[in-house]
Amino acid sequence: MKMLNKKLMPPSTKRDFDKAYNSFSHWMWSDVRIPKELKELAKATNSKTSLELGCGLGVFSTYMAEQGIKATGVDFSSVAIEKAKQRAAEKKNKPTFLVGDVTDLKIITEPFDVTFDVGCFHCLNEEDEKKYASEMHRLLKPGGTLLIWALRNSPSGIKLNAEHISRVFSEGFQLVDSRFSGRKIIIVASDWYWLTRSK
Repeated sequence: MKMLNKKLMPPSTKRDFDKAYNSFSHWMWSDVRIPKELKELAKATNSKTSLELGCGLGVFSTYMAEQGIKATGVDFSSVAIEKAKQRAAEKKNKPTFLVGDVTDLKIITEPFDVTFDVGCFHCLNEEDEKKYASEMHRLLKPGGTLLIWALRNSPSGIKLNAEHISRVFSEGFQLVDSRFSGRKIIIVASDWYWLTRSK
């Protein structure tokens, strides 16, 4: 399996993300196609509310809103959030887009039916992974689903696999399934993880 070229890796700092979203360089690591896993999540769970973590330009939250779901997307890049709002401005059903850090989301208090993350978790270090898991436990309804897509060889240098995910989310979550994914145009080793919040 090919390793992802460093130039195609997402950046790691807020400043670098802002810079990328102000240029066309984010298209090197973005993928705006709606994953079938996300379509399955929208249909299978009968969700009324969703939270997207690291929403970027908001394509996936906009898709969820178009399915009749009250969708919220958060990203720590104010540039990305502003562009997400602009892109969704003409839509009948608009998501709510907020600037926020996925490891500290005090700006959000309501629990959600589902949360999902397409390429954010793998940018975190180990300390932030734990904070992220704690926030997801707070913001996801009991029995709710957390769907994560992540690179196996993450930009943060952590080797991600089912065992690692299970360990990070051991408090209050159960890993229900994990599947290989080649969702990028350039094939890279990555996986989808389905977690359920304990009731």
